[in-house]
Amino acid sequence: MNSKLRFALIAAAFLIFGASSARIACAAPQGPGCSLLTPAQIQKVLGQPFGAPTVGAWPPAYGQAPWGSQCHYSSQKGPHVAVTFIVYVEASPAEAKQTFQKLTLWFPAASTPSGIGDSAYIDKNGAIHVLKGKVRYFISLSPKNEKQMKDLATSVAAGI
Repeated sequence: MNSKLRFALIAAAFLIFGASSARIACAAPQGPGCSLLTPAQIQKVLGQPFGAPTVGAWPPAYGQAPWGSQCHYSSQKGPHVAVTFIVYVEASPAEAKQTFQKLTLWFPAASTPSGIGDSAYIDKNGAIHVLKGKVRYFISLSPKNEKQMKDLATSVAAGI
C-alpha cells in the first residue's frame, strides 16, 4: 500500500474517532448530577426507603447548553412511589437564569412557591422547576404530592 494512501487513511480514522469522542464528551452530564438528591433525603421526606437511582443523560434544553442528568428513584417498600429528578449545571448563574426563564414558555407555571432556591414554580402537570445559582432542576412525584415535592425541592436547594 502506498505510504501517502496509508497516511491519509490513518489521518481519516483519527478525525472520525476524534469527532465521535467529542460528541460523546458533549453528551456527558456535567456537574454533581444525581448526588444532589440522595435516597436518604427522599426517605427523610417521604418516610420510606428508596434505592439508588437509575441514571441517564438528559438532553440540553437549547442548542449548546450542557447535558443534564435524569435520576429515577423508586420506593423499596410500602406503596410504590417514583421520584424523577432532572438536573442541569450551567456555566454561570446568568445562563441558568436565562434558560430557566425560557423554559417557562414550554412549561407554564400554575403556581410559584416562595422560599425554594432563587426561583421556583410548579407547572401545569404538577412538577416543580427550581433555579439555584447555576443549577436548574425538576422534580416530579408519582403519585403526586405537592407538599412532599416542595420539601424535596427545598432539601436539594439547601445542599447547593
